[in-house]
Amino acid sequence: MDGLLLLNTTNGSLLLHSSFSSSFTPLAITDTLSQHTQNIKPIINLPNNLLINHSSHSSDSDSDSSGSRDIRNINTGAVSCNVVKHNLWLAGIASSDCEPSIIFEFLNNFAILLSKYLTTINPSSIENNYDLVIQLIHLTAPTLSNPFGSSSELNPIIHEFIPIKSHSLATFISEATVTLKGKSQYRIKPSIFNSNIPWRSTGLEYSKQEIWVDLIESISVILDPEGQILKYEVLGTIDIQSKLTGMPDITLKLSDPSKINKGVSFHRSIRHQKWESERVISFIPPDGKFRLMSYRSTPSTLPLPVKIQPKITIGEKGGSFEFKIACIPSIDKLVIRWELGKLSTGIISEQLNCRSIDGTLIFPHWEWNQSRNQISFFFNHDQLNCCLTGLWSHKSSENHPNHSIQVDYIGLKIDKLEIKHSHQLRNSSNHHLFAGVSSTAAVHKGVKMKFKNSKYEIRCFY
Repeated sequence: MDGLLLLNTTNGSLLLHSSFSSSFTPLAITDTLSQHTQNIKPIINLPNNLLINHSSHSSDSDSDSSGSRDIRNINTGAVSCNVVKHNLWLAGIASSDCEPSIIFEFLNNFAILLSKYLTTINPSSIENNYDLVIQLIHLTAPTLSNPFGSSSELNPIIHEFIPIKSHSLATFISEATVTLKGKSQYRIKPSIFNSNIPWRSTGLEYSKQEIWVDLIESISVILDPEGQILKYEVLGTIDIQSKLTGMPDITLKLSDPSKINKGVSFHRSIRHQKWESERVISFIPPDGKFRLMSYRSTPSTLPLPVKIQPKITIGEKGGSFEFKIACIPSIDKLVIRWELGKLSTGIISEQLNCRSIDGTLIFPHWEWNQSRNQISFFFNHDQLNCCLTGLWSHKSSENHPNHSIQVDYIGLKIDKLEIKHSHQLRNSSNHHLFAGVSSTAAVHKGVKMKFKNSKYEIRCFY
């Protein structure tokens, strides 16, 4: 987009305009647009000779410096994308090969921005608030470096430069009276402009501090009956919601960082050098909710978290199964689900047998879902690496158990989370899902972690 015009729909007069990045002049465009005041279409084509006539008045040096732009505009033509709000005409001027939806998005966002500062939006309010509107145009209008404007992305920063006057005189007097009586103190508003960290404001203070860590990992694995890998893909994200005072410096350690080997996307707050050298996530967090990192990898050298070798036999009245299960040490819980077929009637509980690799008899919890004809086995950390055998019954030998065994598990954990405020540092860790938070003036501290189970599919034949 080359520039922005604000016109009066009544007579087509020009109220305000931004600077233009092409050889257009606002007055020349206004003369053309004023002919359309009776029927303002969403898109108005501007004549090519508008550019040619204007460029002929330019000096030779100007022609040399902008010649490439003039030729582009002459060849492609130009359009005016128009939005009308209460007799106020917002016209975005651009070359005809520009996507109109982008221009209309900017114009509507700018109209919303005006409504936050002006009581009403009309030509009179624009003229009465000339200086204010000029500042808003200067901060949001298109430039050579940002040809589509920035009214939506920069709203928080714009409000820092130009505060919105939302308090009435009575409210102002009331607040001033309370302050004089000593019931409140002036406090500097948190601002990113006072901070050396672009993503975090200074002056943040919470009486109740908390940080929530959501670790979500999904692993897609397909194995053949011999345990050979057909597919192995890891998808993971770490989301954080932070409400911490001051400038906390956080160190986050994972139980198994080696699985994060490629396809990593970090938040800009993460110190890349520390991650590369120590495989530790160190950062100063933004305030609020944000995605710390995401990753996607197809491990080639990493051992599979879970291996199951199934052996299945089917008979006239039922069948038998044997699952040899092996897990890496970081697995905390394991669930195996298997649909035994529509004609199955259930597991013969007396025949269930499960022994660890040293021969010790173990008793995992199990459930039978009659509506889905599904058996589920639940293993705790001390019950992994075992051999599970059993029998089931069915109504007919025509029954066909599912060829896929589904496996859910909880694996990757955050072992430790350290938060440093000034000269204080306290570390807390838990073997499972706890990490401590320390601060200079914390009332509440703690970390909540949530995990999404990963999924396996193991194909079996019978």
